[in-house]
Amino acid sequence: MKRFEKFLGLFDALGVVLLFASFAFPALQLSHFLIAYAVLGFLLFPTYALKIFRKADTFYVLSLLKTKRVIGFIERVSKPGLWDLLADFGLVLGFGTIAVDYLVARKKSFLKRILIACLSSIALFTLFFLVFGSVFGASNPELIPLLTLFSIAFAFGGLMLFTIVSLAWQAVDIFSKLMIGKVPCPGVAPIIPGIQMPNLPRFLTPPLYVWGAFLIILVVHEFSHGALMKRTKVKIKSVGIALAGLLPIGAFVEPDETQIKSKSERQQLRIYAIGPGANIYSIAVFLAIFALVSAATLPVLGPMVDSMEKEIEIESIAITGILEDYEICGNRFEIPAQGLIEEGWILRKHNGIELKTLYDFSKAFSKPDKNVSMVFETAEGKPVEISLEKNVRGEIGIKTEISYVAGKEPTQQYKNLVLLTSSLLIFFGWLLLLSFALATINFLPMAPFDGGKIAKIVFLPYFGFLKMSKRETQKFIGRLMLWIVVGLLLLNALPLFL
Repeated sequence: MKRFEKFLGLFDALGVVLLFASFAFPALQLSHFLIAYAVLGFLLFPTYALKIFRKADTFYVLSLLKTKRVIGFIERVSKPGLWDLLADFGLVLGFGTIAVDYLVARKKSFLKRILIACLSSIALFTLFFLVFGSVFGASNPELIPLLTLFSIAFAFGGLMLFTIVSLAWQAVDIFSKLMIGKVPCPGVAPIIPGIQMPNLPRFLTPPLYVWGAFLIILVVHEFSHGALMKRTKVKIKSVGIALAGLLPIGAFVEPDETQIKSKSERQQLRIYAIGPGANIYSIAVFLAIFALVSAATLPVLGPMVDSMEKEIEIESIAITGILEDYEICGNRFEIPAQGLIEEGWILRKHNGIELKTLYDFSKAFSKPDKNVSMVFETAEGKPVEISLEKNVRGEIGIKTEISYVAGKEPTQQYKNLVLLTSSLLIFFGWLLLLSFALATINFLPMAPFDGGKIAKIVFLPYFGFLKMSKRETQKFIGRLMLWIVVGLLLLNALPLFL
């Protein structure tokens, strides 16, 4: 406690010095230091309050809020045998044919083992290709070769090998762009809601309220670990959440580690695999919830929004600017509108739809047409019809400003409804993306991730040629995977420091 209080005293003294310096020497430009100081204070003082009033375990700006009240509920929920099946399939999703070989084929004859490996590889390849091909490949055929590569990686090594191959491919892309003087995006970067990372596009920065999605995902992950621990009679000391200040940054289940190590390899694998596996399963659950909510609300909200938009009359849609060609992550995107559309023109029609109301505007621009036809009114009042093909990001590159007829502007009710629905869609999108990201990261075959513990068990039979003890072989596997994964992560993070 005294150490913490001394640190707070130094922190307060630093604040006084910064404030004095900012007033006495305005030329020093200390605004960034003051902002950093305020953020640190926002994290530090709530942590101190949690230490005083909740007796929480703390380390400067980090706190662990622990409880035992949820343990009984976890034990009751863990009873169904479905948990074991989910954990085994989660292991297959994480380590692909390697996991299938470990679970069902390693004690069979050589020919049967090869047959099982071939059949499982084909099934996993098809699963990955169909799922991701329907999302990405259908809209962009150029991604098919890359999708095939990732499908092969998933077939042999699940999400573990898919992630490693993705990191290797991204590392090659980063270096190839650096060699020709381009600025690539990092292949990996910390995702902190509300904070944009260096050399990362703004659209990849989640809004601040996505902290809620983080918490949901982490609770799903750790709760599933706890359920398998209870199924295998492992004592859980506590459960809780980790906070940075008052912001949730993690959840945890605190087990008796010695009891886990005393269990069979199959039981250990289930405990480790169910966490990231549950994050994959939760994607299907979230999609089902979204579909149910949409089915229940769209018949009501759809006509409501349409009727509101039909009452909002547009006076003009002015072209206020034309974008320049630009680069994102070292990839250049050309703007089709350059040289064809001029600032000051008025947009009157889009793909044959006359833009009189906001309803017309929404319908015209909601269609995913690659080619667009527009009718403009020039500064001289002359009509001009222009047809363009959108670039690969679906843009034509114009900035517009809508003017509404007096008395027919968007109402506050409409604005609130649009803000709510757009925020929910963004939250849901990040919930799906981060669920997948957390699963892939946790299947990486290195400590402290779940995949690091799994790798030491399932890779062990393939390293028998080393003629070392089991313990020494597992240490070797851990070091080998650590060097491979850390090396790839560092290469992918390089643009963050350029």
